[in-house]
Amino acid sequence: MPPRQCPGCDAAPSERTDHYADCPLKDIPLAQVAGLTLKEAKAKAEQWRSQSK
Repeated sequence: MPPRQCPGCDAAPSERTDHYADCPLKDIPLAQVAGLTLKEAKAKAEQWRSQSK
């Protein structure tokens, strides 16, 4: 099982509620990308951004 943390900044939802400031995925909720690979997280981020418009 992969670690439950952000692939862009290593923030763990069990320790904090948001990404670190320099994370490329910081506009996506941390819980949505935790545990994904960076490639999966970027794809999910694109979906999230398109739905949020």
